[in-house]
Amino acid sequence: MAVRDEEIQEDVTEKRKGSRLKKWLVIVILLGLFAGGGYAGWSFYFEGKYSTSEAKVKDESVIGEMDTFLVNLADPGGKRYLKITMKLVLDSAQAGQEFAERGPELRDNVLMLLSSKKYEDIATFSGKMALKQEAIARLNQRMNQGRVKDVYFTEFLVQ
Repeated sequence: MAVRDEEIQEDVTEKRKGSRLKKWLVIVILLGLFAGGGYAGWSFYFEGKYSTSEAKVKDESVIGEMDTFLVNLADPGGKRYLKITMKLVLDSAQAGQEFAERGPELRDNVLMLLSSKKYEDIATFSGKMALKQEAIARLNQRMNQGRVKDVYFTEFLVQ
C-alpha cells in the first residue's frame, strides 16, 4: 500500500505541474492576444493623427498674432472695457508677410471695430461669433495679397 500511495502522490504532483504549465500557457496566449488587439486598435484609430503620410495635402495657412487689445466699450458712461487677444489664420505665406508689413493699419482697423461695440453686442455666444465674422470681413477689406480665413480669440475679458 505504501507503494500505491507514493504512485498516487506522484500522479497528483505531475497533474499539478501540468495544470500550472497550462495556466501559464493560457496567460501568455491571452497577453499576446490583448497586446496584438491593442496595437491593431491603436493603429486603426490613430493612424491618421500621427502618421506623416505624403498623400496629405499641405495646408499653407499661416498664424498671425495680434497684440492684446484693451478698449473702452461704447456703453453710456464708458465704465466697461474689453481686453481681447486674437490670432488670425491667414491663407498663405504672402498674406503672412503682408500682415507683418501692415500690422499697425490692420490693428487700427480692429481697434475701431472693438471700441464701437457695446456690452450687449458681445456678451453672448452669438455676439462673439458675430464679432469674429465682422473682424474677418474688415481685415479682408484691407488685405491685398491674401485673406483672413479665421480669427481665434485666445483671451476675451469684459469688465
